[in-house]
Amino acid sequence: MGRLLLVAATVLVVAPAASGASASPCALVTADDAGKALGIKVGTGKSRTLGLYKACTYTKGRKTLTVLVRKIDKGTFEKSAKKNPPPVFPIPGIGDAAFSAGGGAALLVWKNGTEVTFTFVGVSPVVQTQKDVANAALKRL
Repeated sequence: MGRLLLVAATVLVVAPAASGASASPCALVTADDAGKALGIKVGTGKSRTLGLYKACTYTKGRKTLTVLVRKIDKGTFEKSAKKNPPPVFPIPGIGDAAFSAGGGAALLVWKNGTEVTFTFVGVSPVVQTQKDVANAALKRL
């Protein structure tokens, strides 16, 4: 019986960390955030799972912002980010590490063991707009 109590205590200690791993991308980036980034008012984001990522997509007409979230260590994040479509270059001042990829079509950010990737379709936001939406999301992480 002592072992059962020990196991139960271990599960209780581990459970909060696991629940923190499930950051909802639609909670990290609100419809207001997405609308500012896309330059147009958008409705509620569509939540789903895409492979290893939890995703939220905001769409209005031909403009789309997709937010992808996953737990990942920093070294793996950096290797993965650099394999995105070129040009890939670091962006200072966002999270613990950040990269722009695909000519500004994607912004990949890492903070505290979580990757948040923002992909833009139908719009070419300036770097400051990307930083603004990323920093808003990271405050909620």
